[in-house]
Amino acid sequence: MDAHQGLTCLLIEDNVADGRLIQYLLDDADGAPLTFTHVRTLSQALTVLARESYDVILLDLTLPDSEGLVTLETVHRARADIAIVVLTGIDATDVAIGAVQRGAQDYLVKGRGDGQLIKRSILYAVERHRANQRLLLAEAAFRNIDTGIMVTDAAGKVVRVNPAFSRVTGYDGHEMVGGQPNVLHAGVHEPAFYDELWHQLRETGAWEGEIWNRRKDGKVYPEWLRINVVTDESGGIAGYVAIFSDITFRRRAEQELLRQATTDPLTGLANRQLFTRLLTSTVEQATRYQRDAALLFLDLDGFKAVNDTAGHSTGDAVLREIGGRLRGAVRISDEVARLGGDEFVVILPEVRGREAAAAVAEKLLQETTRPFAEDLTGMRLTASIGIAMIPDDGVSYESLLHAADAAMYQAKRAGKNAIRFFSGHAAAC
Repeated sequence: MDAHQGLTCLLIEDNVADGRLIQYLLDDADGAPLTFTHVRTLSQALTVLARESYDVILLDLTLPDSEGLVTLETVHRARADIAIVVLTGIDATDVAIGAVQRGAQDYLVKGRGDGQLIKRSILYAVERHRANQRLLLAEAAFRNIDTGIMVTDAAGKVVRVNPAFSRVTGYDGHEMVGGQPNVLHAGVHEPAFYDELWHQLRETGAWEGEIWNRRKDGKVYPEWLRINVVTDESGGIAGYVAIFSDITFRRRAEQELLRQATTDPLTGLANRQLFTRLLTSTVEQATRYQRDAALLFLDLDGFKAVNDTAGHSTGDAVLREIGGRLRGAVRISDEVARLGGDEFVVILPEVRGREAAAAVAEKLLQETTRPFAEDLTGMRLTASIGIAMIPDDGVSYESLLHAADAAMYQAKRAGKNAIRFFSGHAAAC
């Protein structure tokens, strides 16, 4: 507290002479100056307190309209945010203890001290009250914040957890206090992860990042965690404070956004954006490990007639069914994507030569000619497939897509319902 900063004081004293003497003694004492408002009854005090605020209340317990500890209780109930020092003629230990228990910061008996003692008591009372208010606010924040908080000692033993911690993890405070935080470990991270976490804590005094933990019910969840080192006055480690937020919802939202950004909304297959990344990755892997891969470009024959005759809703249903058939006809390691319209591509990341690629293409042709759930009476649906081999026909996204597309048009010119390799060699239809 600044010693030169003035304080405002509400003096509640029914005796006019005592009131003047108290003000004189305090004005004459060293320390921060006091500005007084003097009232003589409890009712006057409550009226003033309803509209004004003060740093301290100097209170006599015996007033014309109230007496004893009831006076203190009434004032404290009206303004618990203001420090109270009792200055009264009642010299009784039990009353003094009762006053402190009911909210007074100090208890002084009239005539038992000079102005310096009274002023020192007031200054200490104001400072203690302010410190207590800060603690109350900090405690309220600790208990009511939505962020989970765990406090440990220097050895890592849990000292406190807040209600948000319990809501997220399922562990009550009594289950955590005295134990170690590793009860939350999910087994997702390698020991090296925790080694690096503690190394950074020792070096910088803080660590922040995403971590996977396990709730009491066994479910694993992601959280964003920040750990800070708490130091004592000598700079040694007094403990640690861990603050975390459950980011399950955020991760789900991110995954949904990623799914929407990389998935064809009609068929649920990979879209062009994801296909580009998948093909680039396939080329890199095939080149690194010197193995064959293939890109199949499939275009439906006769699909325009389906749209024109049966309508776009029927056409969409056919495309969805085609997408499901293609996905079911290849290995789980193969990738199927829809580029748009009635154009589909299939990536075979590992294939044993042209014959194996042709066998997969043949299987896909058969899938397109099977009857559909929709009524396509009078319409015949087939496919033309072009194949580009990796790395023989290209080692870039653009060159491979161009090669497979060109081979597909060769298949269409050959009469449709056919397979062609970019090199010009044809496979059996």
